[in-house]
Amino acid sequence: MRDRIAGFDFDERDGVVVARVGGEIDSSNASELRLAFSERLPSATDALVLDLSHVTYLDSAGIQLLFELGKRLGARRQMLRLVVPKDAPMRRVLELCDMASVAPLDLELEGSLKALEDPESRL
Repeated sequence: MRDRIAGFDFDERDGVVVARVGGEIDSSNASELRLAFSERLPSATDALVLDLSHVTYLDSAGIQLLFELGKRLGARRQMLRLVVPKDAPMRRVLELCDMASVAPLDLELEGSLKALEDPESRL
C-alpha cells in the first residue's frame, strides 16, 4: 500500500503562503490536498509558493490539481509558483504538460520568493 501524503505544512512570509508537500500526490489524496489549500488560502494572500521538493510521486490527478489551483488563484489575481528541483522526476512531466502556463517552475524556494518581490512577476 502506498503512503498518503507524507506531510504538508503552511507558513506565511510577507503576504505569501508557503506550502511544503512531501510524499505522493495521487488520486487517493488529491482531494484532501485541494481541501487543505482551500482552507488555508485567504483572499488577502498575494501568492502561494508550493514547494514540491519532497514529492516522490505525482500522477495525473496531482497534475490536474496543480492546474486547477493555478487557474483558481489566477482568477483571484493571486500568483502561484511551484518549486520543483532540476533533478525531480516530475519536472520533465510538468514541463511537457506546460504547467508554466499557469505557474512558473522554480528550482528552489528562495528563488520563488525572490521572483515574487519583482513587481513584473505579478503581472
